[in-house]
Amino acid sequence: MEVTRKNFRECLPLIEESIKKADFLVIDAEFTGIIHGRDVTMFDSPQEYYATLLKGSTEFLLIQYGLCAFYWNETKKYYMNDAYNFYLFPRGRPGPEKVFLCQSSSLDFLSSQGFDFNKLIKEGISYMTEPMETRLRENLTERQKSYVTGNNNIPIPDENKQQIEDICKRVRVFLDEKKADSMEIERCNAFIRRLLFQELGSRFKKEAFLETKIVDNRARVLRVSRLKSEAEGLSKDTEKKEKEWEEVEEAVGFSKVARMISQSQKLVIGHNMLLDVIHTLNHFFQPLPSEYPEFKEFAHCIFPRLLDTKYMSSLPPFKDKVNSSVLEHLLATLSEPPFSLPKAESVEGRGYRRADDKLHEAGFDAYVTGLCFLAMHQHLARMRGDRPQRMPDPDCAALKPFLNKLFLAKTAYQDSPYMNLTGPDPTPSRDHVYYITFPKDWQRSDISQIFSSLGPVTVQFLDETSALVALMRRDQVHFVPSVFTENNRVSFMPFAAYKANGPRAPGQVMERPRQPMTTVYRTTSVNSLVPRGFWPHMRPLPPCGFQPMMPRSPWIP
Repeated sequence: MEVTRKNFRECLPLIEESIKKADFLVIDAEFTGIIHGRDVTMFDSPQEYYATLLKGSTEFLLIQYGLCAFYWNETKKYYMNDAYNFYLFPRGRPGPEKVFLCQSSSLDFLSSQGFDFNKLIKEGISYMTEPMETRLRENLTERQKSYVTGNNNIPIPDENKQQIEDICKRVRVFLDEKKADSMEIERCNAFIRRLLFQELGSRFKKEAFLETKIVDNRARVLRVSRLKSEAEGLSKDTEKKEKEWEEVEEAVGFSKVARMISQSQKLVIGHNMLLDVIHTLNHFFQPLPSEYPEFKEFAHCIFPRLLDTKYMSSLPPFKDKVNSSVLEHLLATLSEPPFSLPKAESVEGRGYRRADDKLHEAGFDAYVTGLCFLAMHQHLARMRGDRPQRMPDPDCAALKPFLNKLFLAKTAYQDSPYMNLTGPDPTPSRDHVYYITFPKDWQRSDISQIFSSLGPVTVQFLDETSALVALMRRDQVHFVPSVFTENNRVSFMPFAAYKANGPRAPGQVMERPRQPMTTVYRTTSVNSLVPRGFWPHMRPLPPCGFQPMMPRSPWIP
């Protein structure tokens, strides 16, 4: 079900009902960008991973949110789903203006998938954090009190006194002539309107009602309406106050749904969901804390049961059977033996079916993620000899290994595959990793040849003259010093020393027009064994037979 600003209010009771009856909830989100500035490196610890995302991701906007509630149909003995696809766009009124970043590649991708940006801006549902909502409600309460007491009156500057007095005279003439029911005061900035509300409200309180109107979706004008009786004035004041509170409720918008999810304490599932969790917390609840332990505590407090299907698929018994954990690839794998996808239908117009094929629509991706979870869960049940059926308590032993561990895609190959929200994070050895410096004109192949006697290496460039290099054969670390003995153009430093007092702070990563993470295999080309520039006086030898370098995918999507 598509939910926009137009139908959000009427859909809210349905959403609340779906959350209450669900056995588990699945979320997915789309953003205006992924990372700004320094990206995560493959050797980052979970704490460094969080610090990078906190600095580089939180200024992007969350623009679409998918929620899929899976509930058990006891009569048919299979799961049903209620799915919602929300367009989200925070509005400047009555809350503060939202300034945000966009990443061209992200917007281009969304556009290629048919994302409707006109609908986003025109019909997107607003949202805000809890502190912002509290501040907005307190300000409105105080402002409405001032309507009666007049405590917030401000002195009229000398340069504006004549203008205000002239407008007051025009209003007096309008009220005395009784030719029209209302008049509009145009070409007033916000400060002049504030002064007019103050002065006209004081002088003509029982004769006229004041309100701001937007004309042609652009200009704001002050409208003065004639009151026929004192009762009408009281009624209009009440209507005005109610409308102001309705505007606040509309501005809070989707944050209500996010808080329903949190308050339900249900199992919340996502695929590669760290960014989804970070943006959900930062946009709908509280600004993210700078300290990593506080973030883990905050995330677990808001969502006590999280499960990442990307992490789940990276563990046995799925790891050896899943070649790619990209969501659509994972769905295809789980559709074939030894796995099987469960049935998960929906009431017409309330959810998705497998045949819908709306990948990269947040609501549909949430539905697919739920299917993948059910398929993996039921495979585990069959392995135990149980009959696949309704999911047990989320705190059960079968799901415990996967709970509250968020997949860290870019460090997964380096033994840091997850962030543990309820316990200690993995601390893999980095004894096989080295910081090296080299000539500016060197390429990845030059670096690989330095280490060729030690086997394949993984390279993470930091800038044009430095990189982090990891040995694939960790038993070769004792021979690393010998590699550099006769080479004065390259220097090296163990990773631990680099972290402690290296010449560059970890994370000064320069984007290069290459794959940022590649495993390079040794070649047998005679020319390639000599780094470029070593023997410039020698003519190149004719090519011999060689085995091409085999790049390894930099990330697990």
